[in-house]
Formats: sequence, C-alpha cells, structure tokens
Amino acid sequence: MDNRLLDALRNAPSLDLYELSLAINQMITDPKRILEVRRHLHLGAHVMYFDHRRGTLAPGRVLQLLPTQATVQDDITRTQWKLPYVAIVADPAQHGEPAAPPLRPRAPDLPEFKLGDTVAFTDKHLRERVGNIVRINTKTCSLLCDGEQWRVSPALLRKIIDL
Repeated sequence: MDNRLLDALRNAPSLDLYELSLAINQMITDPKRILEVRRHLHLGAHVMYFDHRRGTLAPGRVLQLLPTQATVQDDITRTQWKLPYVAIVADPAQHGEPAAPPLRPRAPDLPEFKLGDTVAFTDKHLRERVGNIVRINTKTCSLLCDGEQWRVSPALLRKIIDL
C-alpha cells in the first residue's frame, strides 16, 4: 500500500476513519464483487490470496465455497483460512493486469441435455443445487431438486457425470 496514503490515514480524525471503514465494508460485501470473484472459482482451484500475517499474496487451493467467503488451504503451510472473496485472486496469471470485460458464456446447445440427466447450478443465494431434468423447453429446463421444481436456463447448468 502507498505510504502517503497510510500517513494520511494515520493523521485522519477517528470519525473519518470510522466512516471510511463502513464504506469499505459495504464495498467488500457487495454481492456483485463477490459474484465476480466466485464465478472464476471452483473446488480445488489454485488461487493467490492475501495473507495478512505476511502482508503479501500467497498461493493456495480452494477447499470450500460459502455464500460470503471461501475456505482456502495455504500451499506452503497447509493451514486453512476462511477468507472473504475480495481477498482472493481467482486467476493468478491475470493479477496486476487490468481486467478485460467478461465474455458472455456461450449457452450450451439444448440437445446436450436430455431427460433424466443429472445437472447442477448455483441459485441466486449462491447455493449449489443438484437435480434431474424432467422437462426441456425452448429456453429453460425444468429440474427436480430435493423435491422442489426449478426452471433454469441451460446456460447455467453443468452436467454431472456419475463415474
């Protein structure tokens, strides 16, 4: 972090620091920021995360994805940390470069799915849902997940292959 910024913060009134911390916390917990990082993550993904003890980025691997944070295992010490998504760099190769505008994923062709296929998707509350296709429409697939009926765009579905 820039030393001039740290000096200015040290000299700032406490009330200003408090207001700034509230604004920063609101930005950190913004669902758009969380989703932007999370859409690049999957279990087992190799990532870089900010290690507050060392004050630098450290390599790790994603063990668990939760609604507002992820569990990451440090590659060196093997310790596990629950971190907010903003502390994780999902694609270490792109760190430091300006982010390119996200490409819209191409929707899978409907014939890729058939009745009875087991599929997964992430719902609006960031929970992983798994179910079976019971109907295929032009723009959506109807799924049965844990006794609940869902209509989901095929672009959001991932086929689960049972080995």
